[in-house]
Amino acid sequence: MDRLVGRLRHYDWGSTTALAALRGIEPSGRPEAELWFGSHWSAPATLTDGCPLDDSDLPFLVKLLAADRPLSLQAHPDAVTAAVGHRREEEAGLDRDNPARCFPDPGPKPELLCAVSRFDTLCGYRDRDEAREVASTLSVPPDLLGSEKVDDSNGWNPVAAALTGDRSDDVERVVFAARAAKGVRGPVGQAAGAVLRIADHHPGDPALLLVPLMRRLVLESGQAVFVRPGVLHAYLDGVALEVMTPCDNVARGGFTAKHVAPEVLAEVVDGTAAPVVQRPGDGVHRYEVPVDDFAVWRAAGNLEVEVGKRNGPDVIVAVEGPTTVGDGLELNPGEAAWIPVGDGPYRLAVDGVAYRVSAGG
Repeated sequence: MDRLVGRLRHYDWGSTTALAALRGIEPSGRPEAELWFGSHWSAPATLTDGCPLDDSDLPFLVKLLAADRPLSLQAHPDAVTAAVGHRREEEAGLDRDNPARCFPDPGPKPELLCAVSRFDTLCGYRDRDEAREVASTLSVPPDLLGSEKVDDSNGWNPVAAALTGDRSDDVERVVFAARAAKGVRGPVGQAAGAVLRIADHHPGDPALLLVPLMRRLVLESGQAVFVRPGVLHAYLDGVALEVMTPCDNVARGGFTAKHVAPEVLAEVVDGTAAPVVQRPGDGVHRYEVPVDDFAVWRAAGNLEVEVGKRNGPDVIVAVEGPTTVGDGLELNPGEAAWIPVGDGPYRLAVDGVAYRVSAGG
């Protein structure tokens, strides 16, 4: 086992202080959006000797994320869409790091989002009845909701309608209605608050039309949602731990200066997806992750855990208080350890909160 040195990602939406505060170090003065613990080709973590991990070392990617402003409206592809999209972009001769790519990797990107602090997010669509109620109050164009007689068995997906053509007048009406509804209790007020928060950073963005139709989830520390491929989402604020396949495939539709591809996003989004909030207590909790790519546990309190037989390598990330891995590898909050499967069983001593991520199966 060894200490894992993560790679900072300085995206413009990142907090300038949150990750530094978590790690107990001085801020760099730049936005520190994500800290990657993984082997992805774009930002591999390193061991204490400076040697970077490679693809054979970790079958998953772990990130600490700190958002100070809204992230892009996005969704990740399933396996079939990812394979087709990746092949199409490869045949077009696009470099792997070309910012116009949606599919730099060939695989899907399921992810588990675990709140480290209070974390605000838009995730999936509201059910149709609630969406109609909110949309009516916030002046969302009726054509985004479709017919009341539509068969919902395959979900609904207003992405293409919202992001096609000139919608500037519609956006202005929605923002005006959101100002009038600011402070109202319930779903309408929650949606209005999200519209106004995002509009402060991205005025006139047509993707604002989709915000009232989406579920706003505010996660408390330890709570989590599994974001399967196809779930439309936009993270708004807070610190979280993300676990995903080692993949950077994403289709964006708005709220960003990066490349947006509304037509690809409309293809990727699955309108049937309805993420469920998971609420663990103290002790050791295994999150529900309906894929075989990774498994995630949260250990909270003052406790020791004996980790026995494993299917692959583990990564331990401390987020609160000290954590000891094995016979003496000490982790402070924001630090991580890599335990290859060949190291066999090990002991984990936690005085606070730590996460264990392992190969699934």
